[in-house]
Amino acid sequence: MTSSPPDARTKLVLVALTIGAFAIGLDTFVIIGALDVISRDLTISTGAAGWIISIYAICYAVFAPLNAWMFKTMSRRNVQTLSVSIFVVGNLVCAIAPNFIILAAGRVLSAYGAAMFTPAATALATELLPPARKGIALSLIFGGMTVSQVAGVPATSWIADAIGWRYAFVFVVIAGLLALLIFTAMMSAIPANAPEHGKALTSKEFPKIIYGVLSVTLFVVISEFVVYSYVSVFISGSLLARVPLLSAALLAYGFGAVTGNAACGFLTDRFGPYMVLIAAVGAQLLLLVGLVAFGQHGFLTLVIAFLWGNVSYMYLVPIQHRLLGVAADRSKLVLAMNSSATFAGIAIGAFLGGVIVEISGVKFLAPASILIGLVGIGLAVAFVRDAELAKAASGE
Repeated sequence: MTSSPPDARTKLVLVALTIGAFAIGLDTFVIIGALDVISRDLTISTGAAGWIISIYAICYAVFAPLNAWMFKTMSRRNVQTLSVSIFVVGNLVCAIAPNFIILAAGRVLSAYGAAMFTPAATALATELLPPARKGIALSLIFGGMTVSQVAGVPATSWIADAIGWRYAFVFVVIAGLLALLIFTAMMSAIPANAPEHGKALTSKEFPKIIYGVLSVTLFVVISEFVVYSYVSVFISGSLLARVPLLSAALLAYGFGAVTGNAACGFLTDRFGPYMVLIAAVGAQLLLLVGLVAFGQHGFLTLVIAFLWGNVSYMYLVPIQHRLLGVAADRSKLVLAMNSSATFAGIAIGAFLGGVIVEISGVKFLAPASILIGLVGIGLAVAFVRDAELAKAASGE
C-alpha cells in the first residue's frame, strides 16, 4: 500500500467501520444501563438478567476465532456486510423478545455478528491506511467503541428508563443500519482482498510469539475487569448536590477513554507498541488501586476515573499492532483470537472479582488486580519486546 492519502470513498469506508464499532460498543454495554428495567419487565431476577451480559461475552469469545476460520475465504467487503446484517437482525430479535429465552437468543445472534465484524474491520482499517499509520487505523476502531461509552451508553440507559428497554436495542439497530448503508454504497470501490486460503489450522502454523502476545491480552483484561465489573460497589456518595458520584465517575472515565484512544494511535506509531503497552498497563494498575482506595472522595474520584479512562484502552492498540506485525497472512484469524482473549478476560475478571468480593471484601480487588496485572506486564516484557527485537534483527 502506498503512503498517498486515502481518497474520499476510502475515508467513508473508514467512517462506516468506526460507526460499526460504535454500534458494537453500544451492544456490549447496552444491557448494563437497562438491566433493572429488563428484569422487572420480563419478571426475572436481577441475577438472571445479568446472565445476558455473560452470554454475550462468552459467545463472542467462542465465535470470534470460529468465524475467522469459517469465513477465511470470503472477501472482506462481503464479511463486513454479512456481519453487520447478522448483528442488526440479532438486535431486532432482542427488541421484540417476549421472554428471557428469546432475548438470550438475540444476544447470541448479535454476538455472532459482532465477533465476525470487529476482527475483520480492524484488519481492513489497517489495510486501507499506509503502514506508518497502522496505529491510527487501529485507534479508529477502538475510537468508535470508546465514544459509545461516552455518548451511546448514557443514551441507551436514558432510553431504557424513559420509553422502554426495547427502544435501547432499536437505537443500536439504527447505528448498525447506518454503517450498513455506507458499506453498501462504498465497499464496491475497495479492491477485494486475497482470501486467506490454507488447510485446517493447527497450533504448529502459528509462531509461539502469537500465543505469548495473546496471553498478555488475557491477563491485562482480567486485571482490569476484576475491578471494573464492581465499580458500582466501591464508588458511592454524591459529588455535588444530588449528583451521583458513580454516574459522574463513569462519564469522566468515558471522556478519558476517548482522549486516550485518540492519542494512543499516534503514540504507538511514534514510540512503538512495547513502550506504550508497558506504560499504559503500569499506569492502569496504579489508577485502579487509587480508584478502589478513593472511591468516595468526590472530585478526587473523578480525576482518577478520568486518568484511568485515558489508559484503559491504550493497551489494545499496541497489542493488536504487534499481532499484525507477526501474523503475516493470518491477520484476520489472529485478530479474532485476540478478540476472543479479550472477552474471555472480561468473563473471567467479572467472575473472579465476584468471588473476591464475596469472600474477602471489595478492598481485596486492588491487590488481586495488581498481581494479575504484573503477570501481564511480565508476559509483555517476554513476548512483545521480543517481537520488536526480532523485527529489528530481521531488518524490517
